[in-house]
Amino acid sequence: MRSRIILYIILIFTFVTTQVTLLNFVKIFGVTPNIVIILIVSISLLEGRIHGATVGFFTGLCLDAVVGIALGFQALLGMLLGLALGNINKRFFKENIFVMATCTFISTILFESTITFAYYLYGIEMEFFITLKTIILPEALINSVLGLVLFLVIVQVNRKILSYEGKKRY
Repeated sequence: MRSRIILYIILIFTFVTTQVTLLNFVKIFGVTPNIVIILIVSISLLEGRIHGATVGFFTGLCLDAVVGIALGFQALLGMLLGLALGNINKRFFKENIFVMATCTFISTILFESTITFAYYLYGIEMEFFITLKTIILPEALINSVLGLVLFLVIVQVNRKILSYEGKKRY
C-alpha cells in the first residue's frame, strides 16, 4: 500500500506540474490538453472510487493552489469525478481503452462545463455554447486521444506496482 501511495504522489506531482508549466505552451487546434482529467479517469477506472476520489481530490487541490478560482473548487470536482468513474470500474473491463476514451471525453465535457459555469457565477462573461464549440469539445477530443497513450503508460506502471506488492507480501 505504501508503494501505491508513493506512486500516486509522484503521478499527481508530475501531471499537475506538467499541466501548469509545459502544457501552457502546447496548443493543439488552439486548445491546451488537460492531462489532469486523464489521470483522474485512469486511476478511477483502474482502482475504483476510493482511489479515484482521493487522487481527484488531491490533484484538484494542487491545481487550486496553483491556478484555481477558489481553493477547493477543482478539488471537489476532481473528487466527484473520481467517485462517479470509480463506480463504472465494476461494470466494465478495467483496461479497456474504448471505455477509457469515452469516459475521458465525457469527463472533460463535464469538468470544463462546470468550470465555465463557475466563471459565469463569479461574474466573468462567457458565452457557453461558443465556449463549448471552440474549447470544450476540441479539448475533450484531444484528451481522449492523448488519454489512450497516457492510460497505457499508467496501466503498465500500475501492473509493476501490483506485482511488486504481491512479491513483498510473501
